[in-house]
Amino acid sequence: MSTTEFPSWKKSFASMWLAQFIGMSAITGVVSFLPLYVSQLGVTNENALGLWAGILMGATSFFAALSNPYWGNLADRSGRKPMVEKTLLAFGLIMIAMAFVGNVYQLLCLRIFQGICGGFVASATALGISLTPKEKIPFAVGMFQTALIVGGAVGPMIGGIIADHFGYHLPFIVFGLLSIATLLFVHCSVTENFTPTAKATNNSVKNMLQYIWARNELKLMLIVLFLAQFAMQSIGPILPIYIQGLVTDTDTLASVSGTIIAIGGLTSALAAASMGFFCRIFSHRQILMTAALLCAVTFIGQLAANNVTSLGIMRAINGFCIGMMIPSANTIITYLIPADKRGAAYGITGSAALMGNVLGPLSAGLFSIIFGISSIFWITTCLFLGVFVLLLEVKVHYKTQTNDSLIGKY
Repeated sequence: MSTTEFPSWKKSFASMWLAQFIGMSAITGVVSFLPLYVSQLGVTNENALGLWAGILMGATSFFAALSNPYWGNLADRSGRKPMVEKTLLAFGLIMIAMAFVGNVYQLLCLRIFQGICGGFVASATALGISLTPKEKIPFAVGMFQTALIVGGAVGPMIGGIIADHFGYHLPFIVFGLLSIATLLFVHCSVTENFTPTAKATNNSVKNMLQYIWARNELKLMLIVLFLAQFAMQSIGPILPIYIQGLVTDTDTLASVSGTIIAIGGLTSALAAASMGFFCRIFSHRQILMTAALLCAVTFIGQLAANNVTSLGIMRAINGFCIGMMIPSANTIITYLIPADKRGAAYGITGSAALMGNVLGPLSAGLFSIIFGISSIFWITTCLFLGVFVLLLEVKVHYKTQTNDSLIGKY
């Protein structure tokens, strides 16, 4: 790589990292006060309030999971940068409209529409990877995952602060304008050298799904991405209840629960940021197998914890392992999918992760009612052990896109 190329790549990478961080902050920023906003729209019954909050949060992820592959495939045909810009514009306008709804049904319609107009993460990731030198792909995938994790953590915090000081309407407007500002930033700072291919040569979403599902290694990566999100989201809702049995001072329950949850997110971000370093020492298969096994152990460790400190340590290790699994799986997918099909591929893998977001909390609530809270820890442990066993069986060689040489097993 010449000295003139590196600064250009570095600038584009930094721009897309910042865009992913801001975009995810805007997408998740309303989560912290959404139930309170619902109460202002006329829903006052406590049980109905909880139900509506769950529906509103799950609806966006569910419809985004359905639409993501389509938008990713469209990005492959028309360009990733235009798709990122269109998505950010749609997010911005929908978010601003949410500040002016008159009832919860209007808010639900906008949340569904926001999910249908999804595809930001898939398009932004595909764009960022396409601008990155091939030998830097593991580093880039890890850093982009870090942007999503940190953005998802910072967004609700900023949204909550704005809501506390200025009311529940202003955060929607702020995040909407922030999305539009990010659009302008991407438009001015990122240059995409994209050559559209003939429509006939492009795989449809159906063909891409069949292609992924026909290959055991790609199918396994979908399972890994789904399970990582499923595990994180399923434990989150029941964790405060579980912590309640470990603390004596219930006045600090909310802050302790928030801290324990945040620990997992922070170590997950640290792991994703360290991906470039670890993949130079270990293969992606070794990383995935070790992380899956440690995830199983630490979920049992959380169940066996008899105080908040030991629970926090288990959560930290657990978050680090999950933070290693997601970019490793995405890196393998990147190497196995042709460069001109990665938008559709990221759309499908993004859908797998989003379905984990949807099904995780639902499963946690259902199983905790039927079998008790401890069942969630046992179920996630068994699932990660299953992934470990599958990784023992499934082996694959992948090639870089720079040449045809075999660079080793994942």
